[in-house]
Amino acid sequence: MEFSIPQSRDYLYELYTLSQGDTNSEVSMYAVGAALGLERADAGTIAEALMVEGWVELKTLAGGISITAEGLNALDVKDPSAGSNSRIIKLGDANVLNDQSRSAVTDIIAEIKNNFTGRSVDYPQLEEIIIDIKTIEIQMLSPMPKTSVLREVLKSLKTSLLAIGSDEISRDIQEMISSKT
Repeated sequence: MEFSIPQSRDYLYELYTLSQGDTNSEVSMYAVGAALGLERADAGTIAEALMVEGWVELKTLAGGISITAEGLNALDVKDPSAGSNSRIIKLGDANVLNDQSRSAVTDIIAEIKNNFTGRSVDYPQLEEIIIDIKTIEIQMLSPMPKTSVLREVLKSLKTSLLAIGSDEISRDIQEMISSKT
């Protein structure tokens, strides 16, 4: 898929992350833009272009949008409602993530965010986890996210998650980073 406006791919990825890939989830187009450091007008312009492509759907006149199945396809990610992903994608050994690995990293970050709903975590631990997640999200904004950077941050994140008892996600991360193919 070709993205016609600079930052439109990043915008669509941020919408995917904020909505956790749920096509029924509504997110403010301006909140997506703000997460990327965009002005309201620029966020609206990019959202409109993505609507024309059919990758984003306008939900409310106040700027509520959602990602569409076509938008998920444009990002080369699976619709989470289509079933669980039982196979963990490896990061690989290339210098830059491929689309499949990029999608896997986005998915695991969404899973980690879901895992924290209603959990009580000490502030220093939470702060460390949030900073690791933000570091990953910043790296994913690059048109060429570096595998080695993401692997190291995921190792750190895995250690933090183990410390708070998130064993299942920690195992998924270990599987993702352990083998290079």
